[in-house]
Amino acid sequence: MLFFPYKLDADLYRVPFLTVLVCVVCILVFMRQMSADSGYLARVKEHCARYDDANAQALLTRTSADGRQAGCAANLLVLRDASDRSERIAAMAAQAGDLVFYTDPAKDLDYKSAKIARAIEDFESAVSSTLTGDLAYDPSRVDIGRMLTSAFAHASWGHLIGNLIFFFIFASFVESAVGYVYYAIGFLVIALAAGFAYRYSVDASVDALPSVGLSGVVMGMLALITVLMPRANVRCFLWFLVFVRRFSVPLLVLAAWYVGWDIYSHYYGPRSNTNYVAHIGGAFAGLGLGLLFRVVHRDRMRALAEEMPH
Repeated sequence: MLFFPYKLDADLYRVPFLTVLVCVVCILVFMRQMSADSGYLARVKEHCARYDDANAQALLTRTSADGRQAGCAANLLVLRDASDRSERIAAMAAQAGDLVFYTDPAKDLDYKSAKIARAIEDFESAVSSTLTGDLAYDPSRVDIGRMLTSAFAHASWGHLIGNLIFFFIFASFVESAVGYVYYAIGFLVIALAAGFAYRYSVDASVDALPSVGLSGVVMGMLALITVLMPRANVRCFLWFLVFVRRFSVPLLVLAAWYVGWDIYSHYYGPRSNTNYVAHIGGAFAGLGLGLLFRVVHRDRMRALAEEMPH
């Protein structure tokens, strides 16, 4: 089944230059990601095969940095991105009980930890990280730059195209409604709100994955335009087997469905790599920005109400 909204049932008031620019930047960044990241895992495995420290190899092969997957490549990848690297290295050293290098237990643990630490340092010197990793936001620490760059990076073509379709539909109308300056400010605020929401969420406190994607901003734009134009309808497309239909849905209903589904999925849905917390954080940021705009720019709100189809 394929279902997606494709147009807000209202006229554009200005050309959405910034929205188009964001879409173009996302496409160019993803193409660069694919080029830069191609063969990364192969380079990691090649490094492990060539690494000539037998003791370090034995330690990396027999232990697990994340408690799930053992092996040289898996451990190096986990340790490269770990914010608690020292603690993980110490845990790995303790796991290697069948490898004894010194009769003194304390000295033995120190030696193992030093060997693993040196191995990850050698790895970082020999194999550069992925561009995706450099752009992604790691919620274990506050990094405003990564909160912004992660919005322009994506994990796959499907991830990118899906985000851009929804982003263009809603963000172009936000840009038309509030103007270029407020739109740019709103984009930054929503992107940061999504990042901070992920940073301080329960999910981000333990082994949370780095995040990429524009979806938090998409949800913020959806919430923002809903507050500005609550009486608008959204034209939707539905395709299921041989059944094809186009119809309109109230924007308020669509926004409530998407935000409500994200909240439900976050608390009650199956475990997923989807960053529902960023979606929710972005949506609430958009809601707040929309309410603020309505209060501060009442003349513009009256003009929007008059220009809406009746």
